[in-house]
Amino acid sequence: MNEDILHKSIEISDIELIRKMITISGEKLCLFFNIDPNKTKELVNNLVIESKLSGHNNKIYLINFYDNQQVQIGKICLKYSAENINKNRLKVESNILSMLNSNAILCPKLIDVVSDDDKSFILMEVIDGESASESVLDVKTSEIILDTIQSHELVLGNNLETLQLVDENLNLDKEIDYEKKLLGFLQKFIPNLIIKNSLGFINTFLNDSTVIKKSFVTDRSADNIFIGENNGIIMVDFSTVRIGTQFDNWIQFIEDPKGKFSCSQEELIQLFFKKNNLEEKELKFFYSASIYTNLLQGIFTYKKNPQLAMEYFRKVNYSYIKLTGENNILVDTSALI
Repeated sequence: MNEDILHKSIEISDIELIRKMITISGEKLCLFFNIDPNKTKELVNNLVIESKLSGHNNKIYLINFYDNQQVQIGKICLKYSAENINKNRLKVESNILSMLNSNAILCPKLIDVVSDDDKSFILMEVIDGESASESVLDVKTSEIILDTIQSHELVLGNNLETLQLVDENLNLDKEIDYEKKLLGFLQKFIPNLIIKNSLGFINTFLNDSTVIKKSFVTDRSADNIFIGENNGIIMVDFSTVRIGTQFDNWIQFIEDPKGKFSCSQEELIQLFFKKNNLEEKELKFFYSASIYTNLLQGIFTYKKNPQLAMEYFRKVNYSYIKLTGENNILVDTSALI
């Protein structure tokens, strides 16, 4: 394969490393593609790196494979990390995918998982189709997505120990200091963001066990949700995990600035409340969770995409106004401009 057709943004050192990783997983790749297991060398020699994606925690590559006659064999996704903390996340993600697959929940199929002192990577199938961010979604499709999100939460929440989560905060029964976490992230990643009031109210609301149920939270942004045949919903990207509230995954989806809906935000909130037997008086807990979730999204998005981060901070202020009933903002972004 002509080296010139390799993606121009990929460094030569990365290309060579990818070839080594594909060699290690050659037998399993051949099995996945249903080809002769002796064709590993052919796969390595005829791979084309279609794109390098901007993963928050890992390097992510989409790779096409061809035979010696330049006929496409197939493509896969490779996630790679050389950092120890991200190695742990890759291990967690591979365990999540295995768990979901074993419970007949649609998600990318694992091809191989490799973890040692020098390298850690996973190979998985590429999901074709449109992401939720590319479609205008109605209430019916949104309800199918909600059902899928909650089936994930149930399976993963029941199997935390099996998933080998190493973070001591990943405990459904443990009280969380949300304010401390936010202030730490703000100081580290975006210290010029002005918070105009104490964040202690978030702890008060989100640790209230009479309403709040702790839940396993992954990145359910619209880009990570694919709509397949017959409205089959497939979730991707489980590299970022935390424990939050029962609202958080839904908030990430319906309040994603990239999402497009033919229904109102209020209808999507009502859908969640109806399916979970919640009352209108409990909206204050939803808006508190929205403030926390959108603050996190904005903080971690700001460096890569300041404009998108500003959209998240606008959503923080909207939810704060809804929560307090007063026309005061919580987040002042003037020092960031």
